[in-house]
Amino acid sequence: MNASNETAQGNGGGTGQDERRARPELRAIFNDACRITAPFFDAENSWGNASLTMYARQTVREAYPQLTQQDVAILLSSVQRFHAGNAK
Repeated sequence: MNASNETAQGNGGGTGQDERRARPELRAIFNDACRITAPFFDAENSWGNASLTMYARQTVREAYPQLTQQDVAILLSSVQRFHAGNAK
């Protein structure tokens, strides 16, 4: 079994739980991505009742130019769920 299979199948680090995260490079930048996109997901910030999600996407693309479009979509999806779960 190679390292990518261990990550995908979930070695769990000895905790007895399977690790579901298959993209550790995205997990490594998740907290920072949440921080830099927070203003775009704040319910008090909008532009004529329009969502500012496209600006969050652009901010992530500028902050992490090495990410593919698919990586940005995955990261932004997770960030959106994080902010929705932490809405006031």
